[in-house]
Amino acid sequence: MNQALEQYGNYFEKDDGRRVPVSDERYLHPFMMPTSDNTQMRDGPPPGDLQDHQRGRILLQVHQLLYLFQAFGIDLRGKRLLDVGTGNGMIPRLALEYTELDSAVGCDPYLDGETVVSWQVHDQDKAFMELREFIDRYADGRFDFENYRHLAQLENFSLVPAPVTFAPRRRKQYRFAQVGAHDLHRLQEKFDVFYCKAIEHISDWDGVFRSMAAAGTDDAVVYFKHRTFFSYMGAHRRGSIGIPWGHLLLTDKEYRRFVRRRYPDDAGKMIEFYFNGLTYPRASVSDMVRTAHQYGFIPVAVMSEPTRYGQVTAKFIGEIKGFWDMVHVNHPTAGADEVLAGMYHILFRRVKA
Repeated sequence: MNQALEQYGNYFEKDDGRRVPVSDERYLHPFMMPTSDNTQMRDGPPPGDLQDHQRGRILLQVHQLLYLFQAFGIDLRGKRLLDVGTGNGMIPRLALEYTELDSAVGCDPYLDGETVVSWQVHDQDKAFMELREFIDRYADGRFDFENYRHLAQLENFSLVPAPVTFAPRRRKQYRFAQVGAHDLHRLQEKFDVFYCKAIEHISDWDGVFRSMAAAGTDDAVVYFKHRTFFSYMGAHRRGSIGIPWGHLLLTDKEYRRFVRRRYPDDAGKMIEFYFNGLTYPRASVSDMVRTAHQYGFIPVAVMSEPTRYGQVTAKFIGEIKGFWDMVHVNHPTAGADEVLAGMYHILFRRVKA
C-alpha cells in the first residue's frame, strides 16, 4: 500500500484492481474557490449583483487580453471583435470601450442563468456601468493590476499583465447575438478578432474552427483563454472529485461509479456536467493546434500560466503508483506539460494558402 493510502486510509479501487487515494480534505477542498454565501460547494451564485471577485475576474481578463495583444503586436485599431461564449458580455463591452476597436459582438447560445456555467441572472447594463465607473475612477488612463488587485484575490492565476494604456472613450456600438460557436455564419458579417474563454465547455472543436474560418477575415486572429481538461482542476468545481487528477485516472465508467458512491446527493448534476458541460470527447491543446491548422490558423503563442497551487498538487503524483501510465491509457494525447499546467493563453493567426 502506498504512502497516501496508509496515511489517509481511504481509496478507490479501479476496474483493473489498482487503488487510488481519496480525500476531499487533502485533494479537493483546498483548491476550490469559495462559494457564494448560502450556496453549496458545487452551486453557482444566486441571482443578484456581481460579487467583488467576479468584478476582479472580468477586469483581469480584459487586462490580460489587451496586454497579450499588445505584446504580440496585434493592432486593434478599426477592427471588429467577436467574443464567442461571451456570457454576460462584459469582456467585449469593456474591450470596445477602452480600445480603438471599431465594433464588438458577444455571442452565446445561452442567457444568464440558463446553464450551470452561465453567469447568475443580473442587470448587465448596471454591472457594465459599475465596472466602467471603477476603471474611470482608479485607472488614470491605463489598466494597472495594482488598482484592482484587491478584487482578484480569489482568482487562481499567476500571469500579472503589465500596465496597458487605453484609448480615450468614444461612442461605439456593442450588440449581443444568441448564437453558438458552431453557427457564427448566422451573424452574416466578418470579424478580425475572435476571443473565446469558454472553449473547454464546447464540444466539436473542428466545427468551432470551421465556423471561425467562415466568419473570419483572411488574417483573423483568435485568442483562447483555456483551462485545459487535463489540468488539476480541469473538471471545474462541478466535476472535480477527491482523487488527485481523478478525472484523468478514472475511466468514464469508473467516474460514474465513484461519484454515485462518494457524492450520492450531487451525483446526477456532477455526471451531467462532466459529460455535457465540458468538451467531450476530451481534447488536448495539441489536438486544438492540429485542428486549427486544418482551417488555416497558425499558432502565434501557446502560453501556459502556472497555478498558484501547482507545487502542492505536483507532489500528489508521487503518491499514486503508475500515475503516468493511467493517464496515458485514458488520454493518450495529453502531455505531461498540460497535466501540470493551469490556464492556457493561445493565440492563432489565420494565414491564407
